[in-house]
Amino acid sequence: MNSKPLRWRLPPSHQELLRTVLVGASDVVVTAEQRAAIRHICSAPERDRFEPEDFLIAFKLSIVDAANDVGIQPGPDRNEFLARLVTVYIEEFYGGPVGDGDGTARENGQSFRVGGRLSAFTSSDGVHTSPDAQPSA
Repeated sequence: MNSKPLRWRLPPSHQELLRTVLVGASDVVVTAEQRAAIRHICSAPERDRFEPEDFLIAFKLSIVDAANDVGIQPGPDRNEFLARLVTVYIEEFYGGPVGDGDGTARENGQSFRVGGRLSAFTSSDGVHTSPDAQPSA
């Protein structure tokens, strides 16, 4: 028997919001609507009840589920797009520089690349998961 508690997940309303803003999503940029949805999720009351790492993991699991639900096909373009969404999440959660959704952020009127590719998502238990991986039940 596994004594590990179940991993916390975003509430259903946030999962539905992600599905809504990912319908017809482009793998080129994160739209203002997608950024606003992520900002809304980052400001949820749960933010104060869970560790930032747990909140981030829940977000990653939810964007993978949402991408699957709306039919975004697995592959490098999807991985890059989901990595961009995670970058936006981190910017919004930690109040970092405002990005334009293509991986470029602006601070004090200057542009710079944010982090580059996020090739693998990791969880606190040390298991590496690609954005296309199906979460375990």
